[in-house]
Amino acid sequence: MSEKKQAFFWHDNYYLLPDGLSSVEELLSSVDGKKPIEVRRLTENNYIASYTIEKGVCIAPYFYSEYGYEASEITIEDASDVFPVEVELFTQAEYNDRLREVVLNYCPGCLGYKPLSPRVQSLNGHFEEISLNSVCFYRQISKPSPRNFRWGMFSIGGSWKHHAPTECKTDLLLDHFKTFAHINYASAERDEEDNNVLKVSFKPDFFVQLLTDALSYYIENALPFTELTLAYDRDLVTDEAAFNAQTAESNAEKFRKNCKKYGVGLAEFTYNQSYEEKVMCSADALRKSYYTTIIHNESGILLLLVLDICGFLKAMHFRSPLMEKANAQIRLYDQYGVRKYRISFDMECETVV
Repeated sequence: MSEKKQAFFWHDNYYLLPDGLSSVEELLSSVDGKKPIEVRRLTENNYIASYTIEKGVCIAPYFYSEYGYEASEITIEDASDVFPVEVELFTQAEYNDRLREVVLNYCPGCLGYKPLSPRVQSLNGHFEEISLNSVCFYRQISKPSPRNFRWGMFSIGGSWKHHAPTECKTDLLLDHFKTFAHINYASAERDEEDNNVLKVSFKPDFFVQLLTDALSYYIENALPFTELTLAYDRDLVTDEAAFNAQTAESNAEKFRKNCKKYGVGLAEFTYNQSYEEKVMCSADALRKSYYTTIIHNESGILLLLVLDICGFLKAMHFRSPLMEKANAQIRLYDQYGVRKYRISFDMECETVV
């Protein structure tokens, strides 16, 4: 039988309470903000080696009782960084049985769904997509499969491991950008003084400028094997007015075509201002993981370019203990319309348009 446990969310990680403690209140009353405590961390991927059967992969707040429990030392300096959460622990066999039930009830009708067989292997791929309370951001109801700009960037990085970009002709690099990221630059040329700098040229365009900036950030931070950098001669238009112009009802048809073309969306992310520092720290981790870029921010609101819509929503779901406390909500604009989410483990969704 699965077992429910009191745990806590701290700095974007889940931890079980130390042995002998039954509540977060007891934990906070017993810690010294200057001394580390040993706790067990719960993870959504325990990296269990298995060639044919997926193991050790789950979605919060459902975790495993037989994997993980990685011992960690943490120092809780600020009690307000700790968010209580109830988790449920399963053996792999128990998780498989529960997941099979969820998939059979929820997944038929999705274009990516293949009927399950009695074999455990038929569950592969569902572990990282649907939670045990039937929350899934990957359901596909129309063809073709939506593009994903983040994965397009990763494909560029993968191709450059075989074709060093600093040694490639500019025409080949332009082809990489067009094939994988669907960005069609007008031209590109090497800097006369530094061959590692590639100057790209494009017409004024809301999406191309922001995606070029995201691509530049990715190349600089995720591809240590190359010294290539992108340069462009335009100032980025990253303000509320530009965001609103894109999401205006009068621009809906053009906007959705661009979202479909590049595999992106826009999001208005709002939250309680009293949680500003904690939310911003967590949101910055999403930027560093290439899920989003920030178009505009002010207290209590972030306007975002979303580079991986399903991955972004799943990452927000993971942060539910913090985001629900902060009354965080997302108004998402993409190729399918406008949806509004209240961040929690249930991810209540309202279709706006």
